[in-house]
Amino acid sequence: MPALFGIIGIHLFKIDIPDVEWLFLVTTFANPAFIYFFSFLFEKDEAGSLTIKMVYFILGIIAPIAVVILQVVNQTTNDVANVLRWFFYPFPVYCLTYGYMSIGNR
Repeated sequence: MPALFGIIGIHLFKIDIPDVEWLFLVTTFANPAFIYFFSFLFEKDEAGSLTIKMVYFILGIIAPIAVVILQVVNQTTNDVANVLRWFFYPFPVYCLTYGYMSIGNR
């Protein structure tokens, strides 16, 4: 449902972000599957909830910004950023943020 509101907002305010609808749509289906898989790693609901919140903060905010900064600095850090990207790709929240930043930086 939030993805639908995001898509409506993009078209309502005529924001120039190409193909972001696909990014929202894929995340809408990938995120619940990821959380469901992640829930099997914990015995208690509280521990799983706190851990997923920390993972989402780190991989949804800090990791994409760090990768983009590493890509800009110099060639050595660019190589490191290209390797790190592949480790973060299995996480839907990273892909959403990194994809949105990549589209915004076009």
